Amino acid sequence: MTIARTAAARRILTTSLAAAGIAALALAPTAAEGLTAVDGGSSASAAESTLGPDGYSSLELGMSEEEAVDTGLLTDRQEIGACTWFYLDPAEGEQNPGAGVVVSPTHGVVSIPGTQSTRTPEGITMGSVAEATGSTTEQIENGYDRYTVDKTGLLPLYTAPAPGNSQAHYIFAIGDDDRVKDMALTADDDGGCGLND
Repeated sequence: MTIARTAAARRILTTSLAAAGIAALALAPTAAEGLTAVDGGSSASAAESTLGPDGYSSLELGMSEEEAVDTGLLTDRQEIGACTWFYLDPAEGEQNPGAGVVVSPTHGVVSIPGTQSTRTPEGITMGSVAEATGSTTEQIENGYDRYTVDKTGLLPLYTAPAPGNSQAHYIFAIGDDDRVKDMALTADDDGGCGLND
């Protein structure tokens, strides 16, 4: 499956941080004020916190808003258009400003952002470049059977089907330093939230 990115989706996914001279992938249409600092290190909590093909911790794609809130992982509810956006609780790790959990009124949770404490089952993390496996883009290229790359925006966006979930994909924004600046697990059918337009 090829996930196409249009100009409308790029407006939602990419936020320019002109004042700082850097860019970040933003999964909410709010203005980001800065990019989360990344040290490239790993920790025990990072190894335990997986943004898997179905979700993160007890938060899963498809959950209703009530079920998602009941996980205790969400804060800062905002209504944006027909959809609802939340931040993950800060205890789950830093996420980029503007990135968020997106809930569709018809499809439930349709997007879950990565944090500095999460990794995909394939080992992709925000900010890290694994010495043994080469660059982050090589990790993506080797970790996923299929992927697309969109280099028309401020940051290249790699999109790969989520192994183990035929109805979801990962999105990775890669910076000039070949590090993942942001990532998310997103349902292929975003329930009208504008993530896949």
